[in-house]
Amino acid sequence: MGLLKISVLAGAISTASLGCSTDSDVARYVDGMLIDYTAFDGCGWVIDSDNQLFEPTNIDDTCFRIHLVDSVKVRFAYTEDEDQKSLCRVGTVIKLLDIYHPNDK
Repeated sequence: MGLLKISVLAGAISTASLGCSTDSDVARYVDGMLIDYTAFDGCGWVIDSDNQLFEPTNIDDTCFRIHLVDSVKVRFAYTEDEDQKSLCRVGTVIKLLDIYHPNDK
């Protein structure tokens, strides 16, 4: 029984250290489209959702298992990342809780 507790705790710690959410089941999902801004200084991938741009700080986290392709539809859940500043300054800075291609689920 003790080994099971250690395994669960280790899994929770490794997930938290990657910045991946464990609460995506209760998150509100939004539809959007990936846009590649990496050619611009200080910019990375941006998500356009109903003409509102979002700058995710953790889109490269390995836990998301998403292929970053320009102009591809995505569904995502997020929280605003008020502690993080943007060099790109094109949208709201967010931390993704989950992101996936709608056709993959």
